[in-house]
Amino acid sequence: MKRLYSTVQSIILLGVLLISNAHLFAQDDNFGHSLPREMTAEEQLRVGEIGKSFVETLPPTGTIRNIAEFEQMEGALIRYPFGIPYSLIAEMSQNCVVWTVVTNVSQKNTVITSYTSNGVNLANCKWIYAPSDSYWTRDYGPWFVHYGNHELGIVDFPYNRPRPNDDEIPKVVADTMNINWFGMNLIHTGGNYMTTGAGMSSSTDLTAVENPTLTQTQIEQKALDYLGVTTYSLVADPNGTYIDHIDCWGKYLAPDKVLVRSVPSTHAQYSLIEQTAAFYANQISPYGTPYKVFRVNTPGNQPYSNSVILNNKVLMAFMGNQALDTAAQHAYELAMPGYTVTGYIGLGGGNGWQSTDALHCRVMGMADRGMLEIVHMPYSGHQPVLSQYPVNADIFAYTHAGLYPDSVKMSYSINGGSYTSIIMTHLGGTSYTANIPGQALGTVVRYYIHAADSAGRSANHPIMGGIDPHMFDIGTTSVDPIQGFDPQTATLDNAWPNPFNTQTTIGFTIRTAGKVRLEIIDIQGRVVDVLKDESLGIGHYQVNWGGFNASGERMSPGVYFSRFRSGNKVWTKKLVLLP
Repeated sequence: MKRLYSTVQSIILLGVLLISNAHLFAQDDNFGHSLPREMTAEEQLRVGEIGKSFVETLPPTGTIRNIAEFEQMEGALIRYPFGIPYSLIAEMSQNCVVWTVVTNVSQKNTVITSYTSNGVNLANCKWIYAPSDSYWTRDYGPWFVHYGNHELGIVDFPYNRPRPNDDEIPKVVADTMNINWFGMNLIHTGGNYMTTGAGMSSSTDLTAVENPTLTQTQIEQKALDYLGVTTYSLVADPNGTYIDHIDCWGKYLAPDKVLVRSVPSTHAQYSLIEQTAAFYANQISPYGTPYKVFRVNTPGNQPYSNSVILNNKVLMAFMGNQALDTAAQHAYELAMPGYTVTGYIGLGGGNGWQSTDALHCRVMGMADRGMLEIVHMPYSGHQPVLSQYPVNADIFAYTHAGLYPDSVKMSYSINGGSYTSIIMTHLGGTSYTANIPGQALGTVVRYYIHAADSAGRSANHPIMGGIDPHMFDIGTTSVDPIQGFDPQTATLDNAWPNPFNTQTTIGFTIRTAGKVRLEIIDIQGRVVDVLKDESLGIGHYQVNWGGFNASGERMSPGVYFSRFRSGNKVWTKKLVLLP
């Protein structure tokens, strides 16, 4: 009798759950119809299947380069039924191709109907026909590389879930795009991988845990052989969650920029997160300088780092808290000048995104087959006084379309002034050069490179060109002889523009968390405004000053100084306010 009662009770409970789920799915045909991001109980019994039938191929040939998320993308890969709102799909479809994984033509027609009624640009829609198990396209989707004779290829890996349909998607993508597929026998997942596109990549040490038969050296060798990664950092996960994915707390924004979440000092993970930020702040980027570590506030474990960079856009999760959402959006705007940053509430409202799962997990960038790539090692920091500063670059047009000769330019700016453009000299092959003229001691130089090809593509180095250029100064020292300033502890950037008449931006970096103060002083040493006076975590910060004092009164034109204090160290930089 007790057994019968339990059975009846279970049937009633099951019926309630089915009705509840049916109601949930009825609210939006995007929602549900997917295995969870974590393994189910049944899948945990089948972990031995992961990678069991994977056949490794020879690696790509020639010089190999893993393409970064922030590089030129042809489009984005998503899967139906979706885990993302139609508003996000509609936004992506405005300027790039949305590749949708559907099972068959019938399902494609269903999607077209929904796309039409939700403002998706059908002219920018393409289709991948394949069965799938879930909508985590970032986790199981393809990794793109350049190799050989400037070719685009896909590197695949055994997906760290026993989901055979998902695991086959990269092969189908390669066939659909008509590019070569390479198999790397390293159990992995895309949410736990980020790359600079310049030989440096990072994951959490989950990669080592999930590949117990490989040593650290063997893992690094596979990353080198298949992805061209010369420095592969496996870091401890500071979040302490079940997922251990790097996109839950960090993201490369450029070859020399990385975003790391921040939390209040009272947060349980504060120390570990700050240690992780310190790790990146003290690593040397592909540009030969320490990474600029930008921070985004996530006091309630908001998944703000779980965002997608898609060409000149940043698409991020909004959680329904306007103050926090706006602050996170502003953090991206400061870190990535020139990008359009927009946020999206997840399906089901504010709870649609989770701290371990947001839109980055469900959208995978598809590299541009016709990418126009500029390769350049930039000047930075403090340079000696020279008669000229050669700027050298290699430029690759992957469509094999010719470059417009008069489009290949190097533009430079002196002390925040307007840009002067010089057509670069073609040295033969892919090599170009131009010279920045010699400058006086103390001069601040900003510059960027631009090129366009006959296939209609254009590119800058750095990506946003004159909005966020490379920068160096001439002959100044980074050590204050009076204060004994140590540049490895903190740095104060030159303001830009400078001289200025409306607003200048002052950046600073701290590599040890603690109290900082950034103030504006006049030529008599009097403090006229305080821009920062608080405890901050490790990272790179930017503050604007509009030439007003603390009372909101416009200051007289002339010389001022930004004075930055970190611990017992002080650094100052001259500012010139124009009439």
